[in-house]
Amino acid sequence: MELLKLKEEENEIVIRANNLTVSTREEKSWWRRKATRSKKTILNNVSACMKTGDFVAIIGPSGAGKTTFLTSLAGKCNLVSSGSIAVNNTEVVNIRSGLIELVPQFDVFMDHLTVSEHLIFMTEMKLGSVNEEENRNHLTFLILELKLKALENNTIRSLSGGEKRLLSLATSLIVSPIILICDEPTTGLDSYNASLVIGVLKKLSQGKIVICTVHQPSSDLFNEFNSVCLMSEGNLVFCGSQSECKNQFERLKLHCPVNFNPAEFYIRAISNGSVEFLENNQEPCFRTGSSLTLPQIKTCQRNWFKQIQLLIWRSSLSINRDFKDYLLQLFVSTLISSMIIGTCYVGISGRTQRGVQDLKGFLWLMCSEVSFSLSYVALYAFEGDLTLFKREVGVYRTSAFYVCRFLCLLPKCLIWPIAYVLIVTLAVELPNYILTAFKFSFALIITAIASSAYGLGMGALFTSTGVMGDVMPCADLPLFIMSGAFIRLSSLPIWLLPLKYISHFYYGMDAVSNIYWRQIDTIDCPTNSTSICYKDGIAVLTENGYSNNISENYLGFAFVTVLWNLLGYYGLKREENKGYIY
Repeated sequence: MELLKLKEEENEIVIRANNLTVSTREEKSWWRRKATRSKKTILNNVSACMKTGDFVAIIGPSGAGKTTFLTSLAGKCNLVSSGSIAVNNTEVVNIRSGLIELVPQFDVFMDHLTVSEHLIFMTEMKLGSVNEEENRNHLTFLILELKLKALENNTIRSLSGGEKRLLSLATSLIVSPIILICDEPTTGLDSYNASLVIGVLKKLSQGKIVICTVHQPSSDLFNEFNSVCLMSEGNLVFCGSQSECKNQFERLKLHCPVNFNPAEFYIRAISNGSVEFLENNQEPCFRTGSSLTLPQIKTCQRNWFKQIQLLIWRSSLSINRDFKDYLLQLFVSTLISSMIIGTCYVGISGRTQRGVQDLKGFLWLMCSEVSFSLSYVALYAFEGDLTLFKREVGVYRTSAFYVCRFLCLLPKCLIWPIAYVLIVTLAVELPNYILTAFKFSFALIITAIASSAYGLGMGALFTSTGVMGDVMPCADLPLFIMSGAFIRLSSLPIWLLPLKYISHFYYGMDAVSNIYWRQIDTIDCPTNSTSICYKDGIAVLTENGYSNNISENYLGFAFVTVLWNLLGYYGLKREENKGYIY
């Protein structure tokens, strides 16, 4: 792994944690001053030092603070902290992306991609074009060294746990970090895959600092590490070489039995209170590297448009592999419902008084089916990808991810309304059928786009599946009441009228109603009729409180689309600010 090494004599790297204390935030109820969750200390005044060539195993009982310590070293801890963490002279929070990489315990990928597609995407995002010779050679080298060559064309969901862990390592090594931090890299792996992963990490440590938490490692795996950190109840009991650790325990008359797992022995000793603190001889390490600068690591921040292009490319690969599911969703959501509605409204016409109400119901169902279908598809667009997005924080901009999700919905906004109109309007008597069907399709496409923005915005604001499922129907109710299908808009109280201007249902109904009723010049009125008698289509529009200018609806659609997208971006940005998920 010569390409992954740093020249130790020229680039001595030291990472130091000095008096690091980390605690949870005190949470208070907004209606009471009393705290609902008290502050809890997770790391207590921890000081440690690691340098180039160290292959460190952090061990300890569950709840000792190991993962919090790792994420703090990586600069990705979002809890309240004091003390300092520095690499040479530079605080971790000021270190540019790529110098320190964290490999979390749980692997998160877009499972429909192949191994090569995932690595190409990450290379393009982090280093620049994969067609550059240096980047292409580096990617090829990673695939060969991490034994992923035979898996290049396999989808990620078909990989074993060990293979996914190697893919996570490859992803982190794309930028050749100087410090690699792994959270329980062997958890859930069989002995062969665990040995394979540890072997790769040991080779990497020859030119880097590699820090791992390990849970119940075997003796063979534990002996691969040259340094060890022991943690218990948020305290760092010991940090140093394996031989120093053994000597410290023997001074306390604690001898590890022959053929007994040293890691298990140490954990038992610090868990039962036999050992509370061991002497650390780390002064030489703390003095090392204080005057050295950090090496330059090649990274590339792609421009906003290129990020969107790459994100759309990745999403399109996933959609193509799920194309059968896409067609099934189209069939169930559009074709079946449109055939049912078409069957119920066979032969109706808006040129009779009895047909007026039927046509109003038909137009409402046509508009609402498209609106509800697309808004609820968009509502769950982030459900599967939110964890992936929070894992990839910093790889691309939040706005690029949001725009990609919105653009990926546009094909459905185009195909579904057209398919719906082609089927459902066959049963109804339309004036100028082809032209009216075309206008209906255009209006419903715009309605679908606004509905998708509404659903996407709600999904980003309320990311919990249970919450969004409860909130969305409550938001739908006032918005579709404003459509004018159930109540005359002129009958609404003045203070409620502004609500219609943020209702995509209103703009959709107004648009399709104008398209149809403006073509109805006369409506038959029986001489013996005792109810309201509409003379023409304009009278129907006026009675229901719709506008006489269809262009206003398209401006309204633009306003609603921008409004909900801005709210959705705010919601997604709020999730990003919660920090990296591990």
